[in-house]
Amino acid sequence: MGPVGGSDSDLAAASSEQRGRLSNPVQRRLSPADIRDLCHLYSEGRSIDTLARQYEVNRTTIITHLDRAGIERRRVARKMTDDSVATAAIRYGRGASLAVVAREFGIHARTLAREFRQAGVLIRPRLGR
Repeated sequence: MGPVGGSDSDLAAASSEQRGRLSNPVQRRLSPADIRDLCHLYSEGRSIDTLARQYEVNRTTIITHLDRAGIERRRVARKMTDDSVATAAIRYGRGASLAVVAREFGIHARTLAREFRQAGVLIRPRLGR
């Protein structure tokens, strides 16, 4: 018997099933009412990422429904100026990590990495990778 009252083979099967779910998640289909609602919410200013979390779907699903509904997507506003990128690059060049510098500027590390790449700033390899 396994630790929860099932046999070891039952536990192995459950573990295998869980792995399958992680690599092949169940698709969630949105109802026509959900699609209308998410289009309306997006039009009122909600972000694609917020809607994806709210409806528990991938952000590409939200984008697909917006495109099918003919709703023009908002352009992502740049979060940094050229001056702030230069200042961040100096801080990064003095040894601060990408994550630390990004936090100081109130942005995500991936956003900072993208800004650095566009500005030609070399990004150090991550430690431990």
